[in-house]
Amino acid sequence: MTAIFDLTVIGADEASFSAAAVAARAGASVAIICPRKRKNMTASFCDMPNFVWRRLDLHEYGLSLERISARVTLGPDGATVITYEGARETKAALVKSGHADYLLWTDFVDEMKALEAGRKLRDAAIAAPGNGDAGFSLFSGGVRECATLGQATSSCTAALDDYLGDDALKTHIAAHALGPSGLGGAEPGSALALSEFFDEHAWRVRPDESGPSLLSTLETACKDCGVEFFTKDIAEIARDSARQVVVSLVDGEKIKARYVLFASPGAAQKTGMRASVCPLAGHGAATAVLRITLKRPMPPVASDDKAVFQILDDAGDLQVARDAALDGRLPESLPVEFEYAANGDIIVRTSYCPASFRDDDGWREWTGQDRQAAARRMTDQLASRIPELSANVRKTKIEIIGAASPDRAPVFAGPGFVGQGWAGIENVIVQPNRHNAVAAAVRLVDRILAGE
Repeated sequence: MTAIFDLTVIGADEASFSAAAVAARAGASVAIICPRKRKNMTASFCDMPNFVWRRLDLHEYGLSLERISARVTLGPDGATVITYEGARETKAALVKSGHADYLLWTDFVDEMKALEAGRKLRDAAIAAPGNGDAGFSLFSGGVRECATLGQATSSCTAALDDYLGDDALKTHIAAHALGPSGLGGAEPGSALALSEFFDEHAWRVRPDESGPSLLSTLETACKDCGVEFFTKDIAEIARDSARQVVVSLVDGEKIKARYVLFASPGAAQKTGMRASVCPLAGHGAATAVLRITLKRPMPPVASDDKAVFQILDDAGDLQVARDAALDGRLPESLPVEFEYAANGDIIVRTSYCPASFRDDDGWREWTGQDRQAAARRMTDQLASRIPELSANVRKTKIEIIGAASPDRAPVFAGPGFVGQGWAGIENVIVQPNRHNAVAAAVRLVDRILAGE
């Protein structure tokens, strides 16, 4: 049996469901391929933009979202850096905590937002073909635009050094901007992460405790829009013609579509495809998400259970962890992000895990022992800032996203399927890590349907 669609979305996260639902509402025939059983251990997600909310009429589903209260970095020796959504509130907090760069904060944020506003430049960078250069040739402009190009193609570390002098503040920004993508900060072009980090849709939100989850709401919206769900594993993806891609499922069923979209690099990695040459793709690493259930309730760090926290001693530790992951090793000191779930559990996340491990016999996939080791190191990182945590852990549950098997062949077949990204295979699109993943996925779908 073969089903034919305009768009096939592969993935089961908020960005995937949003893209599928918006495309279906626009009149496209849409299929979504997602696992039957899904884990949802994420406590918050990127902002649900107003334009997506309106297009999907999410108010009709009883969904209510609240913004996280702050971004907090817990440094060594009790040092803490806190920033807020408002520049004025952040400036006041920096003054109170003695960070000298408070005078530069507003100008720095404005510069990063201006860089993000150069959407044509950013899209050219993300759509770069496999050689890593031709994408930038899509952009041409005057002196000011060339200066913007220089900012975007620099490293995150260089960009921070250009604007700020306070090491603790730079560590804080690097942790929150680079951590979700597992970047080290030295990658050329990683300054793009800064511009996305300060985008209006990058501020995190969480569902209200009394309402439905964002993920389940978007899944329901997909079904209401007529999106057809497929829950079987993918056996192969191949080019059927110059204008169509066929996705074969394990039971022999086939899905043909003009376009195939992976709304997150994690979904693409499971099928052997990487996101593109864009640094935001965070190639070569996996993400670990750990849920810690406590024996008894304990007060939240900084008396704030609605913040997102990072644990990092120094910004240079990000690059050390990144290099270890690419070398097939679990970093000794894992940079971690954590927050509190509505039920009091602690959700811990790190994107600095190896996709596969290197040992004396070559590369190997993750084992149960590796998962246990990652869970211990993530728990130890929290215990280094929350000493009373160690004796209060009742159980842990870990999920590894983007783990690769060196012995498993990619599911792609046919000429052109060499694991490239957007431009390498014109009608198979992989979105890299985005701070505003929902907004980016929906804008991407709009471009696809418009033939751009």
